[in-house]
Amino acid sequence: MSEILQKDDAIIAEIIAGARTLFEKFGLKKTTMEDIAKEVGKGKSSLYYYFPSKYEIFEAVVDQETTELFSQAQIAIDRATTAKEKLKAYSTIRLCKINKMGNLSQVVKNDLMDNLSVIMNIKKKHEKTQFIMVKEIIIMGIESGEFKKVHSKDIDLLAFLFVAAFRGIALPMCSSDFSFPDLTKSVDTIVDIMVEGIGNQKSFVNNN
Repeated sequence: MSEILQKDDAIIAEIIAGARTLFEKFGLKKTTMEDIAKEVGKGKSSLYYYFPSKYEIFEAVVDQETTELFSQAQIAIDRATTAKEKLKAYSTIRLCKINKMGNLSQVVKNDLMDNLSVIMNIKKKHEKTQFIMVKEIIIMGIESGEFKKVHSKDIDLLAFLFVAAFRGIALPMCSSDFSFPDLTKSVDTIVDIMVEGIGNQKSFVNNN
């Protein structure tokens, strides 16, 4: 039984990998089940056995990409030593993904926007993972004295705002054909602003 399940898993992985290549090249609308079958060297009947339609394959592709993203982020975070460096590691992985979205063809971008509800539902599945990642970094920074002490209830708020900031960056880059800058080159600045803010503490104190 386990051998059958392993074989099924291998076939599903092949289908997802082949579909992922085609979706990135041609978009969801222009890619057919027949195209995917040819890409992976399977009959269409094999595809339909595992996936009712290309839309279910698309969901599987997005889900896999999101899982891979946070797996890569966790590895990068674990390698960093300070809390700030961990935030930069997380930010770099997230911004690389956002830049990739920004560089997709307009056809593929339009497909993503047309299926935004599907994508958002998948993202929600992984939102807790992302939130916990950032929250643990913030707690580490506070406990080590690297970050200032905040009320325990505000830690959740800070983690939420940090995660939400990247979600907010991603949408316009996916929905617009405007040429956006390579944000990965500004990771240090972005994290500095998020951690330290833009206010002049000395000036603030003097004025109050």
